[in-house]
Amino acid sequence: MAKRYLPQLLLSFLLLASARISNLAFAQVYRDYGKNRFTFAQTFIGGDLAFTPSHGQSFRFRNGDLEKVDFGNMVSPFISVSGLHFWGRAEFFTCFSLRSISLDNDKSFFFLRSPGTGFKYFVIPVRHNVVSPYIGMSIGSFTYRIDNAAKFTRLEFPLLAGVAYSFKYGFIELGSTYYIKNDYRYFISESITVPLRTPRLGFILSYKYFVDLSLSNFKKNKSPNATGFDGDEGKTGRSNSIFFAIGPAYSFFTSHSSYNKATRPYLDDYRIVGLFPDLGIGYYHYKMDAAVNLSFRWYTASLEGFGVRQKLKRRSIALETYKFLGDYHGFAPFLGPVLSYEEITLHEKEQGNTVFNHSNTLWQPGIIAGWDIRPKRSDWWGVRTNIRYFPFLKLKSPSPYSFSLQQIEVNFLQWVVYPGRLVF
Repeated sequence: MAKRYLPQLLLSFLLLASARISNLAFAQVYRDYGKNRFTFAQTFIGGDLAFTPSHGQSFRFRNGDLEKVDFGNMVSPFISVSGLHFWGRAEFFTCFSLRSISLDNDKSFFFLRSPGTGFKYFVIPVRHNVVSPYIGMSIGSFTYRIDNAAKFTRLEFPLLAGVAYSFKYGFIELGSTYYIKNDYRYFISESITVPLRTPRLGFILSYKYFVDLSLSNFKKNKSPNATGFDGDEGKTGRSNSIFFAIGPAYSFFTSHSSYNKATRPYLDDYRIVGLFPDLGIGYYHYKMDAAVNLSFRWYTASLEGFGVRQKLKRRSIALETYKFLGDYHGFAPFLGPVLSYEEITLHEKEQGNTVFNHSNTLWQPGIIAGWDIRPKRSDWWGVRTNIRYFPFLKLKSPSPYSFSLQQIEVNFLQWVVYPGRLVF
């Protein structure tokens, strides 16, 4: 039970920590204090409610005949964490779905959509008492299942459009979501597929409040035009520091497994893994503007349907080294190589009997990219986004097939603490 809720606990900890180390700021700091590195980005924490009209449908077997299934109207609450960048011009966000609530009576099928991660561009920069239209896109997913068939999960790339309104006590968005692709094939038996049509249009109402993470540094700096780094602080040695990092991540699989395609097509394939912990311990060198990090990630994923169940476990320890590629008003992108030690276990049962149980340990190369939001390079905390890619990760069993674990890991919100910079 503890493992199941660990990612949600990590997320809650991050949100509470962010609020604790900052003052809640019901204002756009870039409007009140000018455009500089301390006001470049501002954090939102909010609640969202998505409404999906009843335009989805598929089929099922009922008394030996095909019966059409209509999805019905649904609402889905979720938590969102986002950052308003470029002084109110762009919003980068990530969402964490809670559940879907069907407004109809048919409880025999499951459908859940996750807005995922994306961005919005505001045609009019966000500011108080002004309506700001936006456009954007995101990377999300949906999961569908009916009766004893397998869960069907797919990535989606919806287009976004809407308006935002900022006022003293928060930030409201009213948006629409358009899904370009909505036609799929779904196995309702081990050999029969039927059309699956997901709703193409959705609507989202969001309320968010501002959390200021850097205004105290701005006031200490005492200059509304502060754009430099930290003067001579880097020469004292305090800015070279170990760091600890914690945050929630999720994975998108980018290739297919030959075993499931050949022998278990009705199980589909591994497509996305929900929240899992991303922990790190590393060292940052101020003069080089580079870091080395040891990251720890682990998750469990499963596929199940028609009496067959697969369970995948992955444990990863990765050595990462990356170089920051400049600094744009506190927005600092980085890039570097990864060498990961992987422990992978894959277990399959059919009608309760074990088909195979394979474990592998292997070393895998990868790439890490992302960015830090760092109003001051020598501050004791920061916020990081990690994107890792493992292009060759696979499990070579059972012979002659393989399971592809090629994937992209995304950690949008990681809190980084530099204990060597703390002043007691």
